[in-house]
Amino acid sequence: MLLIVLSWIYIALTCLNLGFVFRKFFKIETCHFAIHQVLGLFLYTLITSASAFLIRINIEYYIGILMLNCILTFVFKKDIIQYFTTLLDTFRAFKIQYKTLYLLLFILVVAQSATKPYLIDNESYYIQTIKWINEFGYVKGLANVHLFLGQNSSWHALQAGFNFSFISNIFNDINGFTYITLGFLYVEKLNNSSNNYSYFLGLVLVFSLLFMQFVNAPSPDLILFLLTPYLVYEYILNHSKISSDTFNILLSLALFLCFVKVTMIVFSILILILFFKNFKHISTNIPQHFLLCLVVLGLFLFKNYIISGYIFYPTSAFDMLDVNWKLPPELLELYKTGTYQSGMNNIDVSQFSFFEKLKYWLQIPKLHGLFNKIYLILLVVFPFFILKNKNKNPLITIYLLALLQFIVIWFNSPQYRFFFVFIIILSLQIFISIFKSQKLGILLVYISLVLSAIPIFISVNLNTFTSNNYAMSLSNFKLSNIVIPEENSKTITTFSKETIDGFEFYSPSEDVFFWGTGDGNLPCVNKQQVEYVRTYYHFIPQLRSNNLKDGFISKKTKTK
Repeated sequence: MLLIVLSWIYIALTCLNLGFVFRKFFKIETCHFAIHQVLGLFLYTLITSASAFLIRINIEYYIGILMLNCILTFVFKKDIIQYFTTLLDTFRAFKIQYKTLYLLLFILVVAQSATKPYLIDNESYYIQTIKWINEFGYVKGLANVHLFLGQNSSWHALQAGFNFSFISNIFNDINGFTYITLGFLYVEKLNNSSNNYSYFLGLVLVFSLLFMQFVNAPSPDLILFLLTPYLVYEYILNHSKISSDTFNILLSLALFLCFVKVTMIVFSILILILFFKNFKHISTNIPQHFLLCLVVLGLFLFKNYIISGYIFYPTSAFDMLDVNWKLPPELLELYKTGTYQSGMNNIDVSQFSFFEKLKYWLQIPKLHGLFNKIYLILLVVFPFFILKNKNKNPLITIYLLALLQFIVIWFNSPQYRFFFVFIIILSLQIFISIFKSQKLGILLVYISLVLSAIPIFISVNLNTFTSNNYAMSLSNFKLSNIVIPEENSKTITTFSKETIDGFEFYSPSEDVFFWGTGDGNLPCVNKQQVEYVRTYYHFIPQLRSNNLKDGFISKKTKTK
């Protein structure tokens, strides 16, 4: 815990400095200090992502950032003092129950951050994605080694810029930092909830029991769950008229969300609506808007091009490039099929009719099926609550986005985590329209946090919630974690060096799941996966040269 807090202080100082730089560029005068930190995270993500094309994100990069921090701390010293003064004054103004609430949240998040990651995606590709960025930066054709490595979210580039990989593999804490940062803002909204919309934003913490499972792994999902409700909150408040400051902030946050996960593209519609409705008094910043959009889009497309050969991976849309490291179309289709089936409980439903698919999807057992049912129910009942609401227009827009998101994910990968943010938004809007007592909401937040503490400190069998044999238990907090956190992987295995058709790699033992890699040396991929692709698709990864940095191709094998 102690080392995690120290790493958070470093992250906070970096984001504080870069937040000032970002705000100077956009001429943002007024900004909440938590959102200031997020803007700093955004700029650091852009810098790290751009740097990964040229260099590895390792000790030399950290030295450069440290030197930049020293310069910026001197330049913005007066602003930094004012920032911390405002932060402390805000905390002092909290009523005692809200001070207690935030301290409880902080302690639980730092304790959870010190445990081993729970999410199975961490063991299949989070660790390896970050490791490649730390060791080599972006590598051509990396998707040929492991299909999931082609995703390469900018959130993982961000974690690579804060994990001090040259020191240890225990710093895995960007999600925890994000949670305590935005958590402060939401507790403040509860403390000062003068209207239903501030109350709505504060109640996001009701979902802490679920959020906590994303804290100890660098999952891109947590920032989406936490930040998107803020985007919706500001949209509802400002849909009729918006200040230049607020628009610049919302544009930046929406771009950040899309850069982290392209499925958030639907929320760009909110920004477009605000842009056209308020064009006259925000048009002075159009050059900055255009430049930021161009930078984000350019980094996203070029990163996809380098890693997979497709600019819109994992689709072949606008496929006009012909490079030797491009992932073969057959393997791209394998990825798309596997991703879709993961939303269908890993069952082939290609021969089902639409209604058969929908019925099966709703009947998936345990937590996945539960969230599927909740989402569909919300889509059915939410229009009735819009009719009783004064702010009908913005809520209609948000509802239409929820429908659009359902359509998009239905044809790609209908997993609950891709629409869970709408469960949060729609359910809380319904809650605040029915239950006016804020005491009830605050009680529910406390209950959620107390329930979150149970699996952190006590062993819990998750058989009730999941059917995945590799996700049946959570790692618990140990006394030793008060100072030193656990390593970044929960996979306990040995790795052996394998050679198949000239491809040398490290593979975990046979008891590790098909897509599993853990924290193996580079290049690491499960032998089962390599054999499967070679047998059924007749491809084998190969180095483009004698250097890992030069990347990989998929070589066609001889068929028998």
